[in-house]
Amino acid sequence: MFDLDREVANWTAAVYAARCRPNAGVAELTDHLYCEIDRARDEGLSDEEAFQAAVARLGSVPELIAENAKNRSTLGTVCEVVAKAERSLTREQRRLLNVHAFLWAVAMIVTSAIVKRTVPNLSAWFLLTALLSLWWASDQLLRHALRRRVASGGT
Repeated sequence: MFDLDREVANWTAAVYAARCRPNAGVAELTDHLYCEIDRARDEGLSDEEAFQAAVARLGSVPELIAENAKNRSTLGTVCEVVAKAERSLTREQRRLLNVHAFLWAVAMIVTSAIVKRTVPNLSAWFLLTALLSLWWASDQLLRHALRRRVASGGT
Protein backbone atom coordinates (compact mmCIF):
# COMPACT_ATOMS: atom_id res chain seq x y z
CA MET A 1 0.00 0.00 0.00
CA PHE A 2 1.25 3.47 -0.86
CA ASP A 3 2.32 5.53 2.19
CA LEU A 4 2.34 9.18 1.11
CA ASP A 5 4.07 10.53 4.21
CA ARG A 6 6.87 7.95 3.95
CA GLU A 7 7.37 8.67 0.24
CA VAL A 8 7.52 12.44 0.86
CA ALA A 9 10.03 11.95 3.69
CA ASN A 10 12.20 9.64 1.54
CA TRP A 11 12.11 11.99 -1.44
CA THR A 12 13.03 15.11 0.54
CA ALA A 13 15.73 13.23 2.47
CA ALA A 14 17.25 12.07 -0.84
CA VAL A 15 17.36 15.65 -2.15
CA TYR A 16 19.24 16.89 0.92
CA ALA A 17 21.22 13.74 1.79
CA ALA A 18 24.58 15.10 0.60
CA ARG A 19 24.26 18.41 2.44
CA CYS A 20 26.35 19.30 5.43
CA ARG A 21 23.18 20.06 7.39
CA PRO A 22 20.72 17.64 5.79
CA ASN A 23 17.72 18.97 7.76
CA ALA A 24 18.18 22.56 6.57
CA GLY A 25 15.61 23.25 3.89
CA VAL A 26 13.78 19.94 4.21
CA ALA A 27 10.74 21.52 5.87
CA GLU A 28 10.40 24.08 3.08
CA LEU A 29 10.79 21.47 0.35
CA THR A 30 8.30 19.19 2.12
CA ASP A 31 5.80 22.06 2.28
CA HIS A 32 6.22 22.76 -1.46
CA LEU A 33 5.77 19.08 -2.24
CA TYR A 34 2.58 18.80 -0.15
CA CYS A 35 1.20 21.94 -1.83
CA GLU A 36 1.76 20.34 -5.22
CA ILE A 37 0.22 17.08 -3.97
CA ASP A 38 -2.87 18.98 -2.79
CA ARG A 39 -3.20 20.63 -6.22
CA ALA A 40 -2.99 17.25 -7.91
CA ARG A 41 -5.55 15.77 -5.49
CA ASP A 42 -7.89 18.65 -6.35
CA GLU A 43 -7.62 17.45 -9.96
CA GLY A 44 -8.92 14.06 -8.85
CA LEU A 45 -5.67 12.10 -8.66
CA SER A 46 -5.00 9.41 -6.05
CA ASP A 47 -2.31 9.95 -3.43
CA GLU A 48 0.22 7.96 -5.43
CA GLU A 49 -0.61 9.71 -8.70
CA ALA A 50 -0.61 13.08 -6.94
CA PHE A 51 2.83 12.36 -5.46
CA GLN A 52 4.23 11.38 -8.88
CA ALA A 53 2.73 14.50 -10.48
CA ALA A 54 4.10 16.75 -7.70
CA VAL A 55 7.58 15.25 -8.03
CA ALA A 56 7.43 15.74 -11.80
CA ARG A 57 6.48 19.41 -11.30
CA LEU A 58 9.18 20.12 -8.71
CA GLY A 59 11.91 18.15 -10.44
CA SER A 60 13.72 14.88 -9.98
CA VAL A 61 16.12 14.26 -7.11
CA PRO A 62 19.23 14.62 -9.34
CA GLU A 63 17.88 17.88 -10.82
CA LEU A 64 17.21 19.38 -7.40
CA ILE A 65 20.61 18.25 -6.08
CA ALA A 66 22.27 19.95 -9.08
CA GLU A 67 20.20 23.10 -8.51
CA ASN A 68 21.17 23.20 -4.82
CA ALA A 69 24.84 22.72 -5.75
CA LYS A 70 24.74 25.83 -7.96
CA ASN A 71 23.70 27.95 -5.00
CA ARG A 72 26.26 26.54 -2.58
CA SER A 73 29.12 28.69 -1.31
CA THR A 74 32.72 27.49 -1.24
CA LEU A 75 32.40 26.89 2.48
CA GLY A 76 29.21 24.91 1.86
CA THR A 77 31.00 22.77 -0.72
CA VAL A 78 33.87 22.06 1.66
CA CYS A 79 31.38 21.28 4.40
CA GLU A 80 29.55 18.86 2.09
CA VAL A 81 32.76 16.99 1.25
CA VAL A 82 33.69 16.72 4.93
CA ALA A 83 30.19 15.61 5.89
CA LYS A 84 30.21 12.93 3.21
CA ALA A 85 33.54 11.62 4.48
CA GLU A 86 32.29 11.68 8.07
CA ARG A 87 29.13 9.73 7.17
CA SER A 88 31.31 6.89 5.90
CA LEU A 89 32.83 6.44 9.37
CA THR A 90 31.37 4.18 12.01
CA ARG A 91 30.25 5.57 15.33
CA GLU A 92 33.32 4.09 17.01
CA GLN A 93 35.65 5.69 14.45
CA ARG A 94 34.00 9.10 14.87
CA ARG A 95 34.34 8.77 18.65
CA LEU A 96 38.04 7.92 18.27
CA LEU A 97 38.61 10.94 16.00
CA ASN A 98 36.77 13.22 18.44
CA VAL A 99 38.88 11.99 21.36
CA HIS A 100 41.99 12.50 19.23
CA ALA A 101 40.96 16.09 18.42
CA PHE A 102 40.08 16.79 22.06
CA LEU A 103 43.46 15.54 23.29
CA TRP A 104 45.23 17.69 20.70
CA ALA A 105 43.20 20.73 21.80
CA VAL A 106 44.21 20.14 25.42
CA ALA A 107 47.83 19.68 24.35
CA MET A 108 47.72 22.95 22.38
CA ILE A 109 46.27 24.92 25.30
CA VAL A 110 48.76 23.50 27.80
CA THR A 111 51.70 23.99 25.44
CA SER A 112 50.65 27.57 24.73
CA ALA A 113 50.41 28.36 28.43
CA ILE A 114 53.83 26.83 29.18
CA VAL A 115 55.56 28.47 26.22
CA LYS A 116 54.02 31.87 26.97
CA ARG A 117 55.59 31.80 30.42
CA THR A 118 58.95 30.37 29.43
CA VAL A 119 59.54 31.99 26.02
CA PRO A 120 57.47 35.21 25.97
CA ASN A 121 58.96 36.43 22.67
CA LEU A 122 57.85 33.38 20.68
CA SER A 123 55.13 34.33 18.23
CA ALA A 124 51.74 32.87 19.13
CA TRP A 125 50.94 32.52 15.42
CA PHE A 126 54.08 30.47 14.84
CA LEU A 127 53.22 28.16 17.73
CA LEU A 128 49.59 27.84 16.66
CA THR A 129 50.56 27.09 13.06
CA ALA A 130 53.04 24.43 14.15
CA LEU A 131 50.61 22.74 16.54
CA LEU A 132 47.71 22.83 14.08
CA SER A 133 49.93 21.35 11.38
CA LEU A 134 50.98 18.54 13.70
CA TRP A 135 47.36 17.87 14.68
CA TRP A 136 46.25 17.81 11.04
CA ALA A 137 49.06 15.42 10.08
CA SER A 138 48.25 13.06 12.94
CA ASP A 139 44.54 13.26 12.08
CA GLN A 140 45.28 12.29 8.47
CA LEU A 141 47.47 9.40 9.61
CA LEU A 142 44.74 8.17 11.94
CA ARG A 143 42.11 8.41 9.19
CA HIS A 144 44.40 6.55 6.80
CA ALA A 145 44.91 3.79 9.38
CA LEU A 146 41.14 3.56 9.93
CA ARG A 147 40.50 3.28 6.17
CA ARG A 148 43.16 0.55 5.86
CA ARG A 149 41.64 -1.29 8.79
CA VAL A 150 38.19 -1.21 7.19
CA ALA A 151 39.59 -2.23 3.78
CA SER A 152 41.36 -5.21 5.32
CA GLY A 153 38.12 -6.39 6.93
CA GLY A 154 38.74 -5.07 10.45
CA THR A 155 36.28 -2.94 12.35
